[in-house]
Amino acid sequence: MRRMHKKGSLELSINAIVIVILAMTLLGLGLGFVRNMFSGITHTTDQVQDQMAEQILDDLRRGDKKLSFPAQKIDLEGGQEEIIAIGVKNTDPAELDFEIMLFEIVKDPDTNISDGNDVLSDPSLSTGDRKYAYFWDDTGQILSPGESNVYGITLKADKSATGTKLFKIVIFDTNVGPTEEYVEYASKTFFVKFI
Repeated sequence: MRRMHKKGSLELSINAIVIVILAMTLLGLGLGFVRNMFSGITHTTDQVQDQMAEQILDDLRRGDKKLSFPAQKIDLEGGQEEIIAIGVKNTDPAELDFEIMLFEIVKDPDTNISDGNDVLSDPSLSTGDRKYAYFWDDTGQILSPGESNVYGITLKADKSATGTKLFKIVIFDTNVGPTEEYVEYASKTFFVKFI
């Protein structure tokens, strides 16, 4: 009887060791799978962004568009971030010096007139009423005649952001005389729906 008890204890110990080894193996395989999934998602995201940039450049090359922005509406979940790409083409015979500016179109309830409020390039979410932030290269850019390029704009939303907002991207020609203001070269409006 004593031998059977020892034999049962030994079998139980061996079973426990086998279960622990199997659990560690499965955990290792699971972690490896998850790591590969995330690296695959990052790689896929980079490929999609590269394809979008190439699609925008092809769109600009085929026509005489000055500004290409493929989306009319962007859905963005609260607390998320998205990179949007715009393409600019110089259709003028001279070099184009320009800056990219962004405005939120707001309707004044008293006058019922829409007006653009400057959106500053800011990588952090601002405090106060604004529940979003944009970040882009707002320094001067240069394109030779016929040249086109793609520029990225990052949009971040606060977790509490809701509703739909209208924005306008404006390309301002800065190669004007000293007495003139910037001249609008091209513009495009789009909606952002915070969900």
